[in-house]
Amino acid sequence: MIKSELISTIIELTVESEKFESQLLEQIELLTEKESEHTRVGLYVYLKPENGIEEHRLSKSQLEQMFGEHNHELTKFELINKNENVLADLTVHFSNGIIDCVEIWNKLGDYPKEELLTYELKKI
Repeated sequence: MIKSELISTIIELTVESEKFESQLLEQIELLTEKESEHTRVGLYVYLKPENGIEEHRLSKSQLEQMFGEHNHELTKFELINKNENVLADLTVHFSNGIIDCVEIWNKLGDYPKEELLTYELKKI
């Protein structure tokens, strides 16, 4: 289970109303944070699949239906926190049909090293 409320919320809202939403929501329950990489202007949170996630993996056909020939990623929200000078794009990345990374990229400069406790997610 993902411990970060922010990361969990980002993934849940991003997969909401996607074609295979229920399958993707099942994946979220079987993911944990593996490691984080702070890049000064952003953050990558890499996820580790737990036992049982294979039965919720998106097939090649499902990936083609969702993404076509494009990268297997979804960018649907911005993260906003005016006090911390954050206006960031949020991208959920997939690898082999499984959610594997959340990318946060702040368009206004440095991204805070501590997890944001207050924020707004705005659909783009």
